[in-house]
Amino acid sequence: MGFMGKIFGALGFENDEKSKKPKKNTKASFKIKHGKVKSRVDEIDGVPVYYPESYLQVKDFAEILIKGNPCIISVEYCEKDLAERILTYFEGVCFALSATMHELEAEKLYLYLPEGMEIEE
Repeated sequence: MGFMGKIFGALGFENDEKSKKPKKNTKASFKIKHGKVKSRVDEIDGVPVYYPESYLQVKDFAEILIKGNPCIISVEYCEKDLAERILTYFEGVCFALSATMHELEAEKLYLYLPEGMEIEE
């Protein structure tokens, strides 16, 4: 990028190099995938998805719900015993906060909503 490119950039014009780069989509839509395709997404319809790898992380994820924000927990990459412990912990958090839990994908993906939040259908 030369001198004139910097001037045009400061004025808000994009050069050809920037316009060729694909724009990153920050919002994901939830779709149940059939098959063996596994990929981690950061968000589903604007709600962050968390992938706990140890039981110690669960408290940090619960803090999100305690602050009044929704979250999605994916246990598809966890061992069965760890997944059960995580889900049991979140059942207690939901009970204490009057929050709700919705299973998005059988035994893998769970949406936690703080009190007063609902799913639009």
